[in-house]
Amino acid sequence: MNLFFELIQMAAGARDALTEIPQERAEWEALFQAAAKHNLVAFTFPVIDELHDQAEVPLGIYSRWAMVVEKVKEKNARMNEACRMLSEKFPAHGFRTCVLKGLAAAAYYPDPELRQCGDIDIWLDGSQKQIVAFLKERFKVPKVVYHHADVKMVKGIGVEVHFTPSWMNSPCANRRLQKYFRSKAEEQFAHRSESLGFCVPTRRFDAVYMLIHIYRHVLDEGIGLRQLLDYYYVLKSLTQQDREAALKDIKHLGLLKFAAGVMYVLQEVFLLDKKHMLTEPDAKQGGFLLDEILISGNFGQFDSRNRHSSDETRVMHAKRKMTRAMRYLSYYPSEVLNIPVFMVFHYFWRLFKGYL
Repeated sequence: MNLFFELIQMAAGARDALTEIPQERAEWEALFQAAAKHNLVAFTFPVIDELHDQAEVPLGIYSRWAMVVEKVKEKNARMNEACRMLSEKFPAHGFRTCVLKGLAAAAYYPDPELRQCGDIDIWLDGSQKQIVAFLKERFKVPKVVYHHADVKMVKGIGVEVHFTPSWMNSPCANRRLQKYFRSKAEEQFAHRSESLGFCVPTRRFDAVYMLIHIYRHVLDEGIGLRQLLDYYYVLKSLTQQDREAALKDIKHLGLLKFAAGVMYVLQEVFLLDKKHMLTEPDAKQGGFLLDEILISGNFGQFDSRNRHSSDETRVMHAKRKMTRAMRYLSYYPSEVLNIPVFMVFHYFWRLFKGYL
């Protein structure tokens, strides 16, 4: 059994003890580095804190683990405040909001403070044209892409303002997906969390959307175990009715095979009980996916296939992206084969709208 997986399972309450407590500093260091690679340092710290009373955790490593936790808690507090501010600012100008991922995902955790958040993703109720015009009048907008705009509006925190939560490379699959988002939008913009103070997705929507988020990042750059942990907690929160509705939507969107692979990963890494699964786990799909996750780390930051020079041209970028994606051809053929289609469309879409 992978000791890092056991550490995660203990932190998630799925295991009572490690089969073997590390004895050497190198072993503790390897555990810390594995947790850092997947942005799970804060999440796993309570286990390390408990082990610190039973075994000799090297002081330097224990201190680094503890310092990360404090930084994560401070950042989460700032992000919470920023999300509340944004969720008041945008409606004041006619745009309803829904905070995606991030603190919305953290709310599923037993201790939300220990989820290591990245940027703020906020979905606005309005057309892309209206939203971008509004943003550019008031803030610095470094980049606009198909589904969101990067906006400099909160000091020290990245903000992505979404016109739509995600996309697909395949034109047919994307039409289905955008229709799905439009059909669910009203419910999301009205789903206010009283404890957080802003609107977040419903559990049923997150069971579909977070799967799509994982899918997108696997294809585009890679993804780490933190996003799979988010999904683990989403699935554990679902009722039977929620699961049935989510599975129906996932089938409609053509993601059943990918979902079966994700179930395998959640079973292997987090010991997810079958009663919480959306579908039967697929060892072939899941084994491949797990290998990719372990190679990639958090958003592909550790994947050598993503390395590139700072002056990479669009042609070089496209070549690198396609070279990496060919590894996934037999698993996700439609999305891989439509990468060039979407890239060409996206280039001219940005060009004609003045976003390049």
